[in-house]
Amino acid sequence: MNDLDELMSRDPMELSSQDIDSIIKYHRSLRARRAAGEKPTKPASASVNIDDIRDALVKKPASTFVRRF
Repeated sequence: MNDLDELMSRDPMELSSQDIDSIIKYHRSLRARRAAGEKPTKPASASVNIDDIRDALVKKPASTFVRRF
């Protein structure tokens, strides 16, 4: 967890003016990078393994059904 995550998780009424300045500084730099054409990077935790999701969605039946006529 970085400093900004920690600040954003705190109670807004308990933030000091220095904390608010840190949040504003981060958002201004992010806006400036976007204006310069830089694309934001995705955090490493956002990576998703498609195979795990597919396996979770497509579960194999526990037993096979036999029809008897």
